[in-house]
Amino acid sequence: MEDFTYKEYTEEENEIYNKAMDEIMAALKNGLKFNEACKAINVEDKELKSYIEDDALKIIIADMHYVKGLSLQNIADDLEVSIEIINRANAEMMEDVAMTTTDLFKINNPERPIGNA
Repeated sequence: MEDFTYKEYTEEENEIYNKAMDEIMAALKNGLKFNEACKAINVEDKELKSYIEDDALKIIIADMHYVKGLSLQNIADDLEVSIEIINRANAEMMEDVAMTTTDLFKINNPERPIGNA
């Protein structure tokens, strides 16, 4: 798994993030493909734009694959994004879930070991 980082957003970045995310989702509903929708948003901070695009793709995968049951290949085809990008985003999302559940377990069970230890 590639290294990836989590971003703590400032209040201003959070506003930009939410606006851009809404714009991407609206563009997709209006028939744009994923890369077209991402190009249409106006976010000057390239790093922030990258986080927004990554998160948007993960949200789409969560909805289309885990809620609606579409295959990852179908999602790649529908969005016109390579299956490698879809698989990487899905793997990152699963790692996010694993880390979150582990952290939550640690908070709720401070004296219990994690895993098979």
